[in-house]
Amino acid sequence: MSRFLAIVFLICGMAFAQNTSLFGGSASILSGDQGVSARSAATLQPTYAELQVDSTYILGPGDFLDIMLESKYLTVQIYPDGSVAIEECGAVNVGGKTLSEARTLILDLVAKRYKRDYCFVQLSALKRYRVNIMGAVPLLGQHSVEPQTRLSNFLRQVGNLLPNANTEDIRVYRGKDTIHVDFQKMTVNGDFSQDVMLEQGDQIYVPYMDLTDNVVLIFPNWRTSVVYKEGRSISEYYGLSGAERLHNYGYKAVCVREVGKNPRWVPISEIGSVTVGPNSELEFGVQDMWVYVGGAVARLGQMEYQPTWHALDYIGAAGVNLISGSWNQVQVWRGGNVKPISLNVGTDPIYPGDYIEVPKSHYESFKDFTLFIASLLTVVSSAFIIYVNYK
Repeated sequence: MSRFLAIVFLICGMAFAQNTSLFGGSASILSGDQGVSARSAATLQPTYAELQVDSTYILGPGDFLDIMLESKYLTVQIYPDGSVAIEECGAVNVGGKTLSEARTLILDLVAKRYKRDYCFVQLSALKRYRVNIMGAVPLLGQHSVEPQTRLSNFLRQVGNLLPNANTEDIRVYRGKDTIHVDFQKMTVNGDFSQDVMLEQGDQIYVPYMDLTDNVVLIFPNWRTSVVYKEGRSISEYYGLSGAERLHNYGYKAVCVREVGKNPRWVPISEIGSVTVGPNSELEFGVQDMWVYVGGAVARLGQMEYQPTWHALDYIGAAGVNLISGSWNQVQVWRGGNVKPISLNVGTDPIYPGDYIEVPKSHYESFKDFTLFIASLLTVVSSAFIIYVNYK
């Protein structure tokens, strides 16, 4: 009985070994006596390609090829000199060849030992390469790049751009050609045609902003600047500053401070049509803008600030009483000033937070004074009569 069981186990073992060699041949591939190295998932990543990698792909050092030789399956890497070596078949140079051309060369080589119809060559993993970057980025120098890496991904790899980087003219030097990339168009307007695919030997330069004419943008807890360009609106400066990717505090208006001019406020709804001069400051505010009107008007209190309005407009909107009010003595309290300021109601600017007072006319003031005197005399006379009667 023991001899019978031993024979049964022997037959089962032979059958299992035969099935293993038929369904993939992993045992023969991993065996060391044949000298064939199997593909290792620990050291080789699967091929990733954003675009289709077809037979026109140019091979180079660092590319991996999967080669099937009848029942054998192995992975080879292209050496720095562009060659690949296949055991018991020899070596062949495939560097600079297309995938289609390399496949033909390799099949011609292995056909000396294996049946050509049972052999196959495919691209296993794309080569990594190095790209050099200088300028307004945190990490300068050469960096290893994954295959088919775009400029935006590479910039994130080197720590993104510095705040003083000029993103409108990033230059990619490729051989004798220079590619000018407007990175701002891609990040703000979604123009992905600017996001170029990097290649081996590319040199990238991110210029710094010009230190002469800039526009400063001031946000809560953050301040930055953008290169000045004639005809550019406040909205464009806002987009170029990268503020769209920050937390929005609910801006209500922008205080524009231009060189040699008085400050002015622009509602956030109008920043797309307002331009500013060089070296201006744009401060984005989160408070509602009001102008306060009091005195001889029908409607007292706060009114929404209008950048183009003057004192005359606010007084008219508040419903001035022409009989009791006086135009020529309008006074404005501004900021922390204790004393009011006199201004021209039709031409001088009004700023948010101003308090406009329309005083009473001289007739109304005289009438009030007369009534006061009459009331005072009435009180005095009444008091005198009471005193005399009591006496």
